[in-house]
Parts: sequence; structure tokens; C-alpha cells
Amino acid sequence: MGGTRFMVVKLKELIKTVVFAVLGVIILVGLIWFFLSLGDNDSGTYRDGVYHTQLAVGDESAMVSVTIEDGKIEDVALTEVSESTMVFYPLLQSAAEEVCKEVVKTQALTIQVSQENAYSAQAILEAVAQGLEEAKK
Repeated sequence: MGGTRFMVVKLKELIKTVVFAVLGVIILVGLIWFFLSLGDNDSGTYRDGVYHTQLAVGDESAMVSVTIEDGKIEDVALTEVSESTMVFYPLLQSAAEEVCKEVVKTQALTIQVSQENAYSAQAILEAVAQGLEEAKK
């Protein structure tokens, strides 16, 4: 007999093979994408952005801004403070600076503050907690 051989391929088997190969590739790409995206979402506890909270100070009010970058607390600042508030509550600005420094350093709201700023710091911490509640993922 001669050297020529014929191979018979059934169309149904060819279609099944192609479909399963395509599904396998889709599943493989989906798994890779899923596991790579998990690493990106764990970059921090909070959504990035600037979150503002109203702080009642006597009859006046001030704004506490919490800045989140890469899922972490980047800055806490006291903004939109009137001059009369600063006159009547002189420790408010120093308390805000102390809270900012400690919160950014520890990335937590359980911090140690000096006794002279205890009440002001507590009010600012409560405003920061409200801002962080908005920022939670």
C-alpha cells in the first residue's frame, strides 16, 4: 500500500475542542485578573479622597478635613475656622496639629494627647472618626 494516509476529523469533535479551548483561556484569564485585582484592593482600609466633617465649636463651626491617599490617612487638618473661634478657643489649632501628627503616624484614632489639649483633641478626633466612616471601603 502507498504512503498516503488520510485522517478523518469529525466536525462535531473539532467544534467541541475549539469551544473547550476558548472556555479554558477565558477561565484562565479571569482567574489571573481576579487574583491580580485582589492585591490592588488591599492597599488600605479607606477610599482615596478628602473627607470633610463639620465641627461645632461653641456657636461657631469649623471644618475638619481628612485626606486619604493609597488607602491610608495622609493628613488631618482644621479648615474654615473663623478668627473669633481662634480667639475664644486658642488651643484648637495646636490640638489639631497634635492630632494630625499622631493619627498619621499611628493610622489609628486611639492616640495619646497632652492634657492641656484633651477636650479639643477629643472633639477633633470625633470629627476625624466621622470622616473616616465616610471613607471606609
